[in-house]
Amino acid sequence: MNKLFIFATLTLLTVLFSKCKNTTNTGIDSIKTDSLAQSKNHNPAKVSGELGKYSIVPPDADYTGDYIDKYPNGVIKFSGFFRFGKRHGEWMAFYENGLKWSDCFYDQGKKHGATTVFHPNGKTFYTGWYKNDLKDSLWLFYDSLGKEVDRRAYRNDIETGLVY
Repeated sequence: MNKLFIFATLTLLTVLFSKCKNTTNTGIDSIKTDSLAQSKNHNPAKVSGELGKYSIVPPDADYTGDYIDKYPNGVIKFSGFFRFGKRHGEWMAFYENGLKWSDCFYDQGKKHGATTVFHPNGKTFYTGWYKNDLKDSLWLFYDSLGKEVDRRAYRNDIETGLVY
């Protein structure tokens, strides 16, 4: 009876695990499909609300070339380069007043390299380094006057606690 119970339990767990896995994959595939459909049929007028205000979508899924988006007042909001539909190289974002909001580097759609984010007054807010889309370095944080207020060390997006 003990072997039968173990076999039944293992069988039940296998069925449950496979059902969860299939549901999760279907959800992810659905999101990917929706995302690709939005990219290919991109129309800025269709994107609304706060998400639409700051969304960066290439003209199509395979687009390669420069990208510039502007606020209604003509000031550049985002500038960068797409390579086969993914962000690549330096990307900059700006506040509506024209001051730089952020400067970040990408490699094939993943954050990879130095990143700096600025307060609305132009002073540095924080700076650090990404490696394959994960925080990987010493990150420095500043108040709106430019005074360093915190520093944190990361390795593979996990805070290490080692701060120099």
